[in-house]
Amino acid sequence: MNNIHEKCTCRDDVCFFISQSGETADTLLALRYCKERGALVVGITNTVGSTISRESHCGVHINAGPEIGVASTKAYTSQILALTMFALVMSEDRISFQPRRKAIIQGLKQLPDMIKEVLEQDSKVQTYVENMYLKTRA
Repeated sequence: MNNIHEKCTCRDDVCFFISQSGETADTLLALRYCKERGALVVGITNTVGSTISRESHCGVHINAGPEIGVASTKAYTSQILALTMFALVMSEDRISFQPRRKAIIQGLKQLPDMIKEVLEQDSKVQTYVENMYLKTRA
């Protein structure tokens, strides 16, 4: 085989393409490669109307809102949740997965309270950072 990519996708494959902006160049190249070979292309993006949204067969708009920083925390977290929910749907009919599914769903229900708890630590983190800064300046 001359090119390793020749056997990477076929018409029975499902390929997920995840991008905050929906315009990431290397992701778009891979999406087009897979689509040309007959794979089902699923896009997960934060930007309605983006190239990935338009060129995918189907997908999820995560609607996490605009990102201010490079870290893209909201979009990343929302993308992980979208993939988790997809996996839960795919495992619905497997009896052996039911206990694990229920545990994951229960954990997802607790997520808002857990996030709130972390955010309530803001002043403690601020104080810690200020103390560390002062120590490095001394």
